[in-house]
Amino acid sequence: GYSWAVNPSSVVEVEYTHVLNLHENKTFNIDQKVPNGPVLDSSGNVVDVNMVRPLTPSFQAANQPVLNSVRNEASVNRSRYDGVNFSFRQRMSHRFSLNANYTLAWAYGYDSGGGTDTFFRNYARDGYHLLGRQEWRPSTTDERHHVTISGLVDLPMGFQFAPILQFGSARPYNPDNSANTLNTGGGTAPAVIVPINDQKNFLAFSGNDAGARICYYLTQQCTVSKYDPVRGDPFFELDLRLAKNIKLGERMNLQLVAQAFNLTNRANYGNNYSLSIADPTTFGHPQGFINPASTFTPRSLWSEFGVRFSF
Repeated sequence: GYSWAVNPSSVVEVEYTHVLNLHENKTFNIDQKVPNGPVLDSSGNVVDVNMVRPLTPSFQAANQPVLNSVRNEASVNRSRYDGVNFSFRQRMSHRFSLNANYTLAWAYGYDSGGGTDTFFRNYARDGYHLLGRQEWRPSTTDERHHVTISGLVDLPMGFQFAPILQFGSARPYNPDNSANTLNTGGGTAPAVIVPINDQKNFLAFSGNDAGARICYYLTQQCTVSKYDPVRGDPFFELDLRLAKNIKLGERMNLQLVAQAFNLTNRANYGNNYSLSIADPTTFGHPQGFINPASTFTPRSLWSEFGVRFSF
């Protein structure tokens, strides 16, 4: 990082952070089902794909129970974070102080990789392509731009004015299915199958898992959708605090406080959207709120009042 004192009360800082996480956990099924020809109806039409477990003959030959899945824990996952942070700080001078920060960042990984999203038992959507190109994608906490500005102004007659503004660009989210579309037999995350020539058509096989399997395994005109291919809404919040200080002698002070949160009354859904393509009427609809930098989430404009006595 680099710091430059613009004047006795102000400083500009620039810093770069690079984090590369190696040998993270990845769970995969080494007996994941594989296609074994089509399933035909009485008229000879293809209606599904016959799926078999490759290790079943070995279990049977050894006169052992056939297991539903054989899962292996491997330290093959990885993620990375790169961020550049620009900040300006001015301490109280001429009745005014300011803190401004801008971060340009990238958080990528395999299947929800990056930070707290790289959790134990991280399943791939296709166990035979753990580290496929479609899996190296933004983390669900990936936020390309983030701006925070806060200040404090000492006004006449003992008033203090303190606004806080936050902005964050849209975070990604990952469509999934309520069922295991590829019928892999466990040990994988639900995949959304899309046509190769229309990879943003996430609802192409909504309610038609058999059709998705036929397209993926037999005709091979479909692929697994990229991880986190959709972005939600940008985050914006403006908060304000107004205080009035009343001096009571030399050592005592009574402070009256009024503060408001989410002054613009913005609904910050972020990337908290319905993920399942099983129901097209709810897919991609907001289902909650986010707040990336606070212990509470203001869903609408609200305010509070308080009194503080110090001595």
